[in-house]
Amino acid sequence: ELQAARQRGMQTAQHVIQTISESCALKAGMSAAVGGALGLFSGLLFGGYSSAVDKAVEATDLKFHQKLRVGFREAFTAMKSHARGFAIWGGTFSMSLCTVEKVRAKHDLLNSMVAGCATGAILAAQPRQTIEARARAAQMGVGCVGMGIFSTAVDYYMEFYESD
Repeated sequence: ELQAARQRGMQTAQHVIQTISESCALKAGMSAAVGGALGLFSGLLFGGYSSAVDKAVEATDLKFHQKLRVGFREAFTAMKSHARGFAIWGGTFSMSLCTVEKVRAKHDLLNSMVAGCATGAILAAQPRQTIEARARAAQMGVGCVGMGIFSTAVDYYMEFYESD
């Protein structure tokens, strides 16, 4: 009897862990975290390529430590921006893909296409500026088509081309 109770407890724990690990929210959160880390690296790598850094380097009246400060400030700004963008993109795509896979109960290229389309449309709809509805719809359509094609191509490559 004690053995059976332990067995049921283990099965329940395994079921809870499996349910949590298959959760779309957890997958989206993990993708957002990895995307944010990738964005931090990207921002660090490309943050020094801004016009403010160029102006500081070319300025003759600034001391070396002031030029470094400008460079680090620009790199930090780029790191924040890239991390935010990559995290939003990763979380949105992962949530879309997981949801489509759960609804369709399949794993195929159509899932990537639909998830990419949804991600492109959602990210293009971000209200950065006030524009008319037709322009926003066109912007979302372009985002949908572009991301749908891109995500399908990446998934096709990952699924059908194996490294030698």
